[in-house]
Amino acid sequence: TTDDPAEGWSWVRDDIDAGRPSLVWADIAELPYLRVKLQMSRHDIVVIGYDEIGGTASVVDNDRADVQEIPLDALARARSSTSFPQPTRHCTYRITWPQTLPPVSTAAAAAFARSAASMRAPSTPGIADHVPAAGAEGLAAVDQLATDVKSWVDLPPDDLETLLFSLGIFIEKAGTGGGLFRRLLADGCTEIARLTGDPATADLAAAADHCAQAWTETARAGTQRGLDVRTRAAAVAVSAAELPALELILVESLESASRSLSAITR
Repeated sequence: TTDDPAEGWSWVRDDIDAGRPSLVWADIAELPYLRVKLQMSRHDIVVIGYDEIGGTASVVDNDRADVQEIPLDALARARSSTSFPQPTRHCTYRITWPQTLPPVSTAAAAAFARSAASMRAPSTPGIADHVPAAGAEGLAAVDQLATDVKSWVDLPPDDLETLLFSLGIFIEKAGTGGGLFRRLLADGCTEIARLTGDPATADLAAAADHCAQAWTETARAGTQRGLDVRTRAAAVAVSAAELPALELILVESLESASRSLSAITR
C-alpha cells in the first residue's frame, strides 16, 4: 500500500508490462460500470491492460462477465478511496507466480487449517491492517450478529429498513459469491474433493453449502416482498439464530478435512 498515486500506479503498470495481471482494491462507488452509490473500498478487481494515451484501463470484475474499460482517473479515485471499511491506499497484491505447484492436498490442508484457526481465534490479519469496528471476528462475530439482530425489531422503521437492505447486500451481492463467501468455499471444496478423492473434504463442501444457504435465507428474510419491516426483522432474527451452530460445524469440518488431506500427503 502507498499514499503516493504515482507509486501505486507504477506497481500496476509494471505488472502489466511484464505480462502479469494486477490484483487491486477499488471502491465500488468509483467504478462506473457498477452504477452504485454505496461506497465500499475492499472490492477486488484485476487490471489486465491500460492505455495511458487514451486514458483507459481494462479490468476484470466478478460482477461482470466481460472485460470492462474504465477511465484511468476513475480507477485512480477507486484506488485512493477513504470510505468504508478502510482506505484503499492503492492496495496492490504483489503475487510471485511459482514455476511449479505443490500438491492440491498439501495446499488445501494448509488453507483449511488456517481458515479454521482464524475463525476460532482471530489474530492480526495477514493481508490488511484492519481493526473490526464491531469488536468481534470469526465465530464470536457470528454469535454477536445472532444476538444483535434480535434487538433490531425495536428500531425506527427507516433505520430498520436500511439495516435489512444492507444485510442483504453484504451477504449476497457485495462480491461474496452469494452466501457470504460460503458458496465459493463449497464450490472450491467440491473440486478439491474430486481431485483428491478425500471424503472429509466432500463433507466440508456439504457443510459450507449448508452455511451458504443459511446465510442466503437470512438475507432473503429481510427483503421479502409484501411483508412489513418489523415482520421481516423478526424473520431475520429467527434465521440468524441458526448460524452459530452451522458455522461451528463448518470450522470443525475445516479441521477434519485438513487432517485428512495431511494424511494423504504423508
